[in-house]
Amino acid sequence: MRNITLSLVISSLFLSAPAPAHAAGERILVTNTRDGTLSVISRDTHEVITTIPAGRKANRLALAPDERHAYVINDGSAFVRVFDTHTLKFVRRVRAGRDPYNLAFSPDGARAYFVNTYSDNVTILDVAARKVIGLIKHGGNNPVNIKLSPDGRRAFVANELSEDVSVVDLETRMPVKQIDAGHYIEGIDVTRDGKRLYVMNGERNSYSVVDLDTLEIIRTIKLSGEPHDALITPDGKFLYVTLPHKNRVSVFSLPAQKRVASVKQGIRPDLIAFTPDGALAYVTNRDSKEVFVMDAKTHRNIRKIRVGNGAHGVLVVPPAPTN
Repeated sequence: MRNITLSLVISSLFLSAPAPAHAAGERILVTNTRDGTLSVISRDTHEVITTIPAGRKANRLALAPDERHAYVINDGSAFVRVFDTHTLKFVRRVRAGRDPYNLAFSPDGARAYFVNTYSDNVTILDVAARKVIGLIKHGGNNPVNIKLSPDGRRAFVANELSEDVSVVDLETRMPVKQIDAGHYIEGIDVTRDGKRLYVMNGERNSYSVVDLDTLEIIRTIKLSGEPHDALITPDGKFLYVTLPHKNRVSVFSLPAQKRVASVKQGIRPDLIAFTPDGALAYVTNRDSKEVFVMDAKTHRNIRKIRVGNGAHGVLVVPPAPTN
């Protein structure tokens, strides 16, 4: 009985811990892939405001630089859905490629770059015209993720099956190097100063640090499990890594690459998003239908939010204007 009582007390404290102070009105979007829905969560209350039909296999999503429109990819569809984060409505569909899986926007918002997993290319969307204007053969097999350098001159494409990252010159639209890394690469991120690229080496249970001046791996760090997503905190001081098969998030200090936390999650932690102020991290847990809220300063769980089936993509969006 003592153990049960203690467990209930700990659970109560865990779920009721207050979030840090912040500007009111931010929202968190979560795609529920198996439900085909989009959950909208209030940062103020950490309650689900509404759940919206988002199409079959709603998966990855990204916020356009206008900070109003979120692009939602549906696995198996050539079209992406554009969601207005102010009105909380889907406003259009845009053809983005043969089989888009992930995307990144240019810093000025004029272009969106989509990796097409099974056709092994990157399509370029003119955002204003809503038309595909180019195709990049990047040299990799089964691309699943894409990040851009802060200056928008290069794209880094994670290729699951060719075990490499393609470095693409976006002016010439040509690959300049294939960086060999690990099997089932998916998570990648670039430092804010554009000097380092972090590559999650899937089944090798490690991540690599790439010097972006030389495009060479300068260090590889072992992990306790297979990494999936990776994201650098807004202040650039920490790297968060999801370990789905260990049901944990590992946190590493930068640039020391020292593990400072290993945080238990629900079942199959997937993708990560930080609030712009860097106070909180949101981690989708695909198989427990939850989003875990972490204090990104102390690297601890402070709450969990029940969402839909197959919680996957996650994004924090600014508040809608009040007038």
